[in-house]
Amino acid sequence: MKTLFATIGTAALLGLLMSEAGAADALRSDADGYIRHWVMLAPIALSERESCADALLKEQIKDEAALRPKAGDKVQIGGKELTWRNITASTNYFDFNAILESVNDHAAGFMVTYIECDRAMTNVTMTLGSNDQGRLYLNGTDIYAFTDARPLELDADKGRVTLNKGVNVVVFKVINEQNSWQGAMRFLDKAGAPVTDLKIKLSP
Repeated sequence: MKTLFATIGTAALLGLLMSEAGAADALRSDADGYIRHWVMLAPIALSERESCADALLKEQIKDEAALRPKAGDKVQIGGKELTWRNITASTNYFDFNAILESVNDHAAGFMVTYIECDRAMTNVTMTLGSNDQGRLYLNGTDIYAFTDARPLELDADKGRVTLNKGVNVVVFKVINEQNSWQGAMRFLDKAGAPVTDLKIKLSP
């Protein structure tokens, strides 16, 4: 089941290594508009008795829509302490297993990024893909969920959003059933061209 909330509409392959992100004030979307700079929290082990679709639609972290983490922040989940860390994808998608250097089945992970705009940007197209299930919150609003297992396809889903003047917060939650665990997101302008001048921050 694909569910698209608020202003997101509809629309489904590849992966590699990550490195620690550089200075936050120098970060931008890439030449194709993809966001490569994120604050990551993973892996969050899921109950074996729960389906991944159900796990996607329930909170893994209290008030997850309102997450505003920075590197070094710690979270207790299921008796295990996890730490948020900065990452930079080496390609146009991020790969949890590559970052963690291990395969993590039946697990959830979060990527958060802060997009700073000098002006409000209306009718911007957000495109994203996930392997497997994906959910996205923009500025605290639940706008997108995809509840089926699938391989990563860049720009699989897309819809119109507004980026506010100032800092916009993206919380991207991805569930892995088994094997590959990835996600990708970018922005396109009204003409369908990549938005390449977005300033990316890694703290609120």
